[in-house]
Amino acid sequence: MIEEKIFVPRILLCGDREEFFARVDRRPFELVGQVEFFGESGHELDLIRSGKFLLNDKPVALSELSKMIRGGVFDFIVFNDDRVLNVLHHFFIYRLGCPRSQVMTLREFNHLPLDGFYDMYSDNQLMEILKSLPIKTLLDADAHFVKSQLFTKGVNNLTEIDCICSEKILPIKENIFHHVYKNFSECNLRRYDAVLINEKSPANFDKALATLEHSADLMITFVRNGSPLDAHIKKFPCDIIRAEAYKSFAGSWFFCYRRPREDFAMYVVTHKKLPPEHVQRLPEGYKVIHAGRALGKDLGYLGDDSGDNISALNPYLNELTAIYWIWKNTSHSIIGHCSYRRFFTTAEEKPLNQIDDYNFSYEKILTKDEALNLLADCDIVVTRLALHDAPQIEDISVPVGEDLAKFAATIMKKHLLRVHPDYVDAFDYVIDSPSYYECHMFITRRNIFDEYCKWLFSFILDAFNEVFHEVSLSKLSSRTRRLVGFFCERMFTVWLMKNRLRIKEINKMFLNKNVDG
Repeated sequence: MIEEKIFVPRILLCGDREEFFARVDRRPFELVGQVEFFGESGHELDLIRSGKFLLNDKPVALSELSKMIRGGVFDFIVFNDDRVLNVLHHFFIYRLGCPRSQVMTLREFNHLPLDGFYDMYSDNQLMEILKSLPIKTLLDADAHFVKSQLFTKGVNNLTEIDCICSEKILPIKENIFHHVYKNFSECNLRRYDAVLINEKSPANFDKALATLEHSADLMITFVRNGSPLDAHIKKFPCDIIRAEAYKSFAGSWFFCYRRPREDFAMYVVTHKKLPPEHVQRLPEGYKVIHAGRALGKDLGYLGDDSGDNISALNPYLNELTAIYWIWKNTSHSIIGHCSYRRFFTTAEEKPLNQIDDYNFSYEKILTKDEALNLLADCDIVVTRLALHDAPQIEDISVPVGEDLAKFAATIMKKHLLRVHPDYVDAFDYVIDSPSYYECHMFITRRNIFDEYCKWLFSFILDAFNEVFHEVSLSKLSSRTRRLVGFFCERMFTVWLMKNRLRIKEINKMFLNKNVDG
């Protein structure tokens, strides 16, 4: 995911140097030492008998070799001769405690992935850690498990792992991954409990933190003992507030927790003066915004007519002028949108034929803490899917007329096709469907809100301008001129259909169900 120099493994060679250089593949490595056996016979068994060997022509005890491995002096012990390794296999693994994945033949070394340190022992350890926490969702951002020696998740069936990998992977790896994305842009709207990245230079580690800011608050990476990243993480870079290390043989799994951003703002859109007690009783984080203030009397609220704005279009685009202003002029990490008379609530849902379903109570308005708790397990909060008696094109036809509704639908589709042709199928589905997410109400994280607005405003204003001039919207009734606004409300469902988001539907309640606006 983040560009990084090819990993250069540090090698302790057991065997003849000339033979090693003659047989090693064209790949970078650093030869940090050469082991030779000495004793009565000069045989590898002398190592077992005496517990000593020659390292760069100097006698060294086995206990020192163990310390060197654990201290990160080298990454792999490589044997030229498979037979010698077979003789010493149990000795290195059981007496010295070396992971099998770090003691290998030259043939095995030549087949190692080029871009990182891989240790099957540590990978299994990670699976155990994930299970113990537990972490429900994990993004493998650098395709770590694609190149590792694991073929299944083993004992960990609790964690759903997604992967970013542009290359074709072996079918057996499907045992590990829930979904494989070709690039980061395909999953950058998803939120995970944790993201796994490969060991990087300190500078590129910080870049990864910034890139993955919206993906998770927990970053996981394996760090070799004594590497530059080891010291860097312990200084708490960027917004890391806590780093927990799980020791392995050659390094540690670092679980780096970033400071969560919880700058919550729920914008309550209005075009009329509200009773003071109504504004005062709104929960923490709720902000009233006057939509269309550029055209009317100042109501004393925050307006959508400052900075970059389209406030003057409010009679035609409804709440969209406030949404545009929030997009262009705020930086809240969590954004919500509702109207002055429609609010999210966690109150128990009642049958649709009971009018109590719409009873309003200030105590039942969704609070900041409730919203944050919901977003811990989903990407976006919306109203419950509304089911109408007719397709949406007929629903829009009721206030504006059938001919005008069909004409506007043609213009909308034309501009959508021009900018986002892959969304046309979703547009057709929603327009012909009796169901959609009403009222343009949502709560989501900033990056998702930004992506939605970027998509919507890439074509909707051009579509509006064409409709405006073709049918002289300004000369129509106040209800009919909201034609494009009615389509904008449905566009929210169109966008949701084409993005892989975890959606949470909750109830809404009305301050006054019979008031239009």
